[in-house]
Amino acid sequence: MNIDLAMATLLSPIVLFFLLGLGAALLRSQMSVPEAFAKGLAIYLMMAIGLKGGAEMAKSPLTLEIGLAFAAAAFLSFALPLLAFALLRVTSKMGRIDAAATAAHYGSISIVTFVAATQAVQLSGLESGGYLVAVAAVMETPAIITALLLAQRGRGAGQPVAGSERGELMREVLLNASVVVLIGALIIGWVTGEEGMELVAPFFVEPFQGVLCLSCSTWACRRAGDCGRAGASSMAARSASASTCR
Repeated sequence: MNIDLAMATLLSPIVLFFLLGLGAALLRSQMSVPEAFAKGLAIYLMMAIGLKGGAEMAKSPLTLEIGLAFAAAAFLSFALPLLAFALLRVTSKMGRIDAAATAAHYGSISIVTFVAATQAVQLSGLESGGYLVAVAAVMETPAIITALLLAQRGRGAGQPVAGSERGELMREVLLNASVVVLIGALIIGWVTGEEGMELVAPFFVEPFQGVLCLSCSTWACRRAGDCGRAGASSMAARSASASTCR
């Protein structure tokens, strides 16, 4: 039974399209994806899962269990980059800034990964709470703060890390695209409930699986291509300077 479930997951269209994009990049295919198009797909996915999560949350009141889930998510988002940073500094030749940038990814999450994992859970016949969309948004910002503090530590007062200034930090934390779109869509779904979800279902529900497949393919192609053109160290420095639609 577990083997059948694993095979069904591995042979799902989402995983196969991911492998298609990865293979195209590794084989140096002419397949190219504009950054604006890739970000558009990510925004669509965030809006879709935010609306769905909000509609699910509208069905039941907030409970202590939900509050504890938010608290655990925030704690893990703060703490995991600390562990990852320490391990990277010991096991690799990364500098402080590159190690901090890479470590941030272990506290924050990829929205594409979140959606793919949610789909895998559904394929297994399990149900997850709609509030997990908001939990995903909560995990975006603490990891960024931790990474900036780790990168800044040990540098002189006259050598601040880009983005660590108080005003810039708050703008990135509170207004980055992932948080704004996820939380905004979650609130809209919560307010409008199932009735509102039915109105936008032709756009946000029925095409969702196809857009997810396309997003996984383009994400793999772009990331594998980036790693091929630049070293892992410089890649980390660019990608984790702030949270983006990944």
